[in-house]
Amino acid sequence: MQFIGLTLLAFTCLAAFPAATPALLAPIRSNGTLAAPSNFALELRAVIRQIPKDNIEDLVRIYLLNDVEFQGLIRTVNSVSAYRFYRQLTNQPEVRQLLQWLNQQLVLSGGSLKVFDYLELEIKVFNKYPFWPQLAHGIQGFQSDLSRIYPVQLIRSLLEPSASQTSPLLSELWRRLVALRPVYERVLATPAGKAITGELQRLGVDVGQLDALIRYQFGWSNASLPTYDYVDYFY
Repeated sequence: MQFIGLTLLAFTCLAAFPAATPALLAPIRSNGTLAAPSNFALELRAVIRQIPKDNIEDLVRIYLLNDVEFQGLIRTVNSVSAYRFYRQLTNQPEVRQLLQWLNQQLVLSGGSLKVFDYLELEIKVFNKYPFWPQLAHGIQGFQSDLSRIYPVQLIRSLLEPSASQTSPLLSELWRRLVALRPVYERVLATPAGKAITGELQRLGVDVGQLDALIRYQFGWSNASLPTYDYVDYFY
């Protein structure tokens, strides 16, 4: 569904020229020992697998089947205006550059862009449990529930260079993501970006909260976010 495509594009398909914002990146230090060869396809798959896809799928299903506000949001994200925004974002030179780079590196390591297929959601048309209708509380409820299960701090820690994350290609991916901030702001400032943002606000989406999450996830901001201990209380 296009909602998922837009979300994944915002969280995974961003790139920029390598010369931008190098000061934000932690240096990679060698301990003098010979490291084992890394495999980018396996490394990226390991990061993606940390996203609780099944839990997110059930959460979307709960709201899509039982919440009128959320149904309106899904219609908007699948609208012509949202598609125009999606196309404008994917047509940015930096985004095309990233997709080409990702594809090349994944192929060289025995993988492909299909690694992102793991994040595709399959929504069935019946409630799994009779109490599910009581768990849907509008768009703001969905945002709050999603923030409790999406591990934003963990994903950032797995991508950002550090003492524990020394993968050259993951570090290069992080560098490109960090440098994309001007592109993100440029696209949001276009008529298509303003239109979809305004429509989301009209529907009740906390656009500021969503923006803060995106900026933190990609290293454009170090502002603290609420920390939740994940509890599997939906299912």
